[in-house]
Amino acid sequence: MSRSPLRQLQLNTSWGPMNLVGGSRAGDGTLILLPQLHLALDAGRAHRALPPMTTVAVSHGHMDHLGGIGYWASQRHLQAMGPAQLLVPSEIAAGVEEILSIHARLEGGKPYDVTVVPVSAGDLHRFRNDMDLSFFTTDHWVPTLGSRLVWRRRRLLPAFADLPGEEIASRRAAGQTVTEEIECHLLSYCADSGPGILDEDLDVLAAEIVLVECSFYRSRDRERAARFGHMHLEDLISRVDRLGCRHLVLIHASRRHRLRDVEQILDDSLRPLLDCELHHLMVDWN
Repeated sequence: MSRSPLRQLQLNTSWGPMNLVGGSRAGDGTLILLPQLHLALDAGRAHRALPPMTTVAVSHGHMDHLGGIGYWASQRHLQAMGPAQLLVPSEIAAGVEEILSIHARLEGGKPYDVTVVPVSAGDLHRFRNDMDLSFFTTDHWVPTLGSRLVWRRRRLLPAFADLPGEEIASRRAAGQTVTEEIECHLLSYCADSGPGILDEDLDVLAAEIVLVECSFYRSRDRERAARFGHMHLEDLISRVDRLGCRHLVLIHASRRHRLRDVEQILDDSLRPLLDCELHHLMVDWN
């Protein structure tokens, strides 16, 4: 189990301050937690902050994105934390079920109280009364799903905005519709992806918070990034005008780069070009 410190962000959204806790390094592990929602977006490390998450959405089958699911399921079982759900691309659902079954069998206990839910691009999964996850395809070299956090809320119809509360209540009691449902795209998690994700889906890039990988930063690594379906800094720089978010959060820096160098490059080359706030969740795992 990792005890490495995770980075913590608190980002203002229309839902309110949203906490993102996590760490990401290419090949070493990506773990993104939204503790207020008990939601994890990828579980690539066995970290003690992971078990309280009741929903985990795994983007693809690489070990640096799902290597912590056995620990997560085992700890929830050991601590009697109740049922949980694991959302995985349909292509790997059977394999993930097998992994959990083997872990439970090796521990000599009952099967874990985890439901594996296969998902595909275009699917919508409600995990709270007011929150959905919708799934989309990314630009990676194995089947990979990004996920978008959709908050559903009700607001008063504009036609009733100036009426007193008693009048609104009376009309509601009489069966008149006085509210409408509003969808708010709070967050898009683009998982592992090359630049194709920036070219194809402006809706994804218009979420209030957008998490995008940026694995490579030197010009000589452009071919490596393209070959393995990863993002290069120059890909982002050439497409900043497509971003419609309030917060851009970068993840997944390659071990080929020191983090202090990455932070300096971002300050010098990317931050001045952005209309949004720039953050990152990149760490050096122990």
